[in-house]
Amino acid sequence: MSRFMSLAMLGGLAMAAAASVPACLVREVSIEQPTTKISFEARVPQPAVDKVDLLVVVDNSSSMADKQKILADALPDLLHGLVQPKCVDAITRTPVGPSADTSKPDGQQCPAGSEPAFTPVTDMHIGVISTSLGGFGLPTCAPASDRFNDDRAHLLARGEKGPVAAAGDLHFLAWYPDVASNTDKKRHPDPPVPKTKTLDALDAAFRDLVVGVGDNGCGIEAQLESAYRFLVQPDPPLATTIDAKLPVAHDVDRELLRQRAAFLRPDSLVAVLMLTDEDDASLDPWSFRGSAWHFLEAAPLPHGTAACASEPAASTCTSCAFAPDDPACAANGGMFTAVEDDLNVRFHRMKPRFGVDPRYPLRRYVDGFREKNVPRRDGEHDASGAYVGKAACTNPLFAASLPAGEGGDELCKLPLGPRTPDLVYFAVIGGVPPALLPDPKDPGATVDWTRILGRDPAKLDTTGIDPHMIDATTPRPGLPTGTGLPDPIHGREWTTDGKDLQLACAFDLYERTPAGVVKVERTCDGPSCDCDGKKDIPLCKESDRRIQVRGKAYPTLRELTVAKELGDHGIPASLCATQLTEPERDDYGYRPAMRAILTRFETGLQACLPRALVRDAEDGPVPCLVVATLQDEGPDTDCARFGLSPPKPALLAQMRERVAEAEGPAAARHPMCELPQVTVPRGQTCRHDEARMGFCYAEDAPGVRCIHSLQFTKQVDQLVGARFSLQCIQVSD
Repeated sequence: MSRFMSLAMLGGLAMAAAASVPACLVREVSIEQPTTKISFEARVPQPAVDKVDLLVVVDNSSSMADKQKILADALPDLLHGLVQPKCVDAITRTPVGPSADTSKPDGQQCPAGSEPAFTPVTDMHIGVISTSLGGFGLPTCAPASDRFNDDRAHLLARGEKGPVAAAGDLHFLAWYPDVASNTDKKRHPDPPVPKTKTLDALDAAFRDLVVGVGDNGCGIEAQLESAYRFLVQPDPPLATTIDAKLPVAHDVDRELLRQRAAFLRPDSLVAVLMLTDEDDASLDPWSFRGSAWHFLEAAPLPHGTAACASEPAASTCTSCAFAPDDPACAANGGMFTAVEDDLNVRFHRMKPRFGVDPRYPLRRYVDGFREKNVPRRDGEHDASGAYVGKAACTNPLFAASLPAGEGGDELCKLPLGPRTPDLVYFAVIGGVPPALLPDPKDPGATVDWTRILGRDPAKLDTTGIDPHMIDATTPRPGLPTGTGLPDPIHGREWTTDGKDLQLACAFDLYERTPAGVVKVERTCDGPSCDCDGKKDIPLCKESDRRIQVRGKAYPTLRELTVAKELGDHGIPASLCATQLTEPERDDYGYRPAMRAILTRFETGLQACLPRALVRDAEDGPVPCLVVATLQDEGPDTDCARFGLSPPKPALLAQMRERVAEAEGPAAARHPMCELPQVTVPRGQTCRHDEARMGFCYAEDAPGVRCIHSLQFTKQVDQLVGARFSLQCIQVSD
C-alpha cells in the first residue's frame, strides 16, 4: 500500500497531488531501506525579498527621445511603489489607503490591522543600458564621434548634462536609506557606489540616467541581445569583427564583467524593464556558416523560395542562395531589388521574405531568463552555423558569485546561488495598442496573446492577430487609408514606398513644463525625421507636414514573444500612452505599465499550487517537506543555529546525490535543513505566525490570490540567502 504526492507548477515550477495524477509526473528513485522515496522535487520561491536589481534597457535609436522622457516621468511611480508599497488589510489583503512608512520599525509601518503589500525594498541597484551593439566592424553602425552606435551592453551614466555622479564609477544607482534593515551587513553590505538615501535624489538620478541614453544610437537595435549580454552571457566579447569574411569575437569584456559582478546580487529579485518602439534585430553573425553578417550591408540580398510565400515554417522555405533551382529563384538571380529590400526595413518578416532568419532564436533569451545553465561562445553554434546553445556554463543570473576575470572555467563553472526563475521578471513597454492589453488594475486579467502575436508565433501562424500587430510595409487588411486620422489606435495606413513599416499605434505628443502641459510641435531638422514634408505618415501636422505632433511605435513582436513565453514573469505594456495631458490621472503616460509591474511583483511572490494536496487527515498535514539549503558551506549541524534539523538520512542522501549531479559537488556541501510543517485548517494561513519557523499548506486562505498555496512563517526570513525546495514523499507501508 503506497501514498503518492507529486509536484506540478508552483510559480513557474511543477507540483501536483494525489494518486490520481498521471504516472508521467512521478519520478521514482530507487534507494535502500527504509523505503521512503522522493517522488518529485523542485525549487520554490524565496518567502521574502528585500533586495531588487533593476536593469532598464532603453532603445537609443532615432525618435526615442520623447518616449524616454515619458518613461522618466513614470519612474517615480515604480520606485515609490517598491520602496513604499501600499498598505493592505492583513486578512483580506485589500488596500486600506496609505503607503507604508518605511522610516518606522517592522510591524508599525502601516495602520493597525494592515501591513505592507510586500516587504519594502530598502536595498536596490538600478542600472541602464542601451540597445546599440555596433555593426561588427561594418560601416552600418560604425563608431562615430557624434553617435553612440556601440555601447557594448555596458551600464551607462552619461546623463543629459554630463556623468551622473550618483552612479559612481560602476555606473549604477544604489538605493540604500538609513533604516534598521540595512544595519545587517551580512544581508545588506554597503554598496560599491555612492548610497542614494532619499527618494527625491533617487528620482532625479534615475531620470537623468534614462534621458541621458539619448536617441543617436544604432538603428539596427539589439534589444534582447543587449540584456542577454549584460546579465547572462558567461564570456561577453570585448569586440566582434568580420575578418576574412568570417565573424570573430575578440577577448572577454572585463569592464562588463566588473559592472555585472558589482550590480547583480545572488539573492535579489531581478527585474528587466525594456523600452523600445521597434522589433528586436539581434543579429547572430555566426549563423549560416558565418555569413549572416551580410544582413547588415546595404546591398540587396537573396529572397526566399516559393514555399516561403505560403508556408514560411516549412523546411522547403529557404534562401535562394541555398536553392538556386527553385522556381521562385529564376528571376533576377533570386535577388531582391534595391526597392524591395531597403536596409531600414530589412529586419521584418525575415523568414517569409528571405527564407532564413539571421537573428538569434528567441529560446536563447527565454532560457537566459529561466535556465540555470547557458552556453559560452564556443558552444553556441554547430559546424554549419546553426544555433544549438550547448548549455555548459552556469548562468550568471543564477550564480552565487560572479568573477571579473579573463575567461575559461573561471567564468563558466560557477556555484549556483539562491535565486530561482521565480525572482526574474521581464517587462516590455513596446509597440502594442493599449486596447489589446488587460486592465492593470485587475490582477486577475489575462493577456489575449493571440490578438497580439497570432495563434502560433513559433510556426509563423498569425491567425487571429489584430491587424495593427502585422509588420508590413504595405497597407494591412481592415485598416483605413486615405487622409486624416480615422483610426483611433494608429491614425491610418500610409504610403511607405517600401522604406518604412506601418505603425502598431501612435499618440499625441505633449510635454510637462513649469507652466503646465503643452502640445509638442517639432520641426523636422534631421535626415531621420518622420515629418519631412513629403511623407504622408500619420504623425505630422495636417497643415504643415514638416511638423511632427505625434509619436509612434512599430509592432515589437520578438520582445513580446519572449514576455509571452515567460508566463506570469513576462509583463507587456504599451509604448503609446493613453493620455499625456493630465499628469495626476492613473492612466497618464507609462503609469499603467508601472502599475502592472508592481502588481505582478506583489502576486508573483505567492507560492500558488494548481490543485489541492491530499492531507493525511481532515485539516492534517500533507506528506511533503520543505528543505532550506543554507548559503554558506558547512556541516548539517549548522541547522541548529536556527532551531532546525537536517532531513532523515535516507532522504538527505538522495538530495545530496541529486544536487551533486545537477549542480556539482560544491553545491552538495551546504547544510540542508528541514522546515517544520505548521498545520492550519482550511481558510487559515501561517504567514502571520511569528513564534515558529516553518511552512504550511493553505487552502482558500483570506488575502491569498490562489486557492491552494504554500506559506511561510515570518521567522523563515532569518535564513538569509537560503535556497528552498519542496519534496513530496512516497511512503511504502
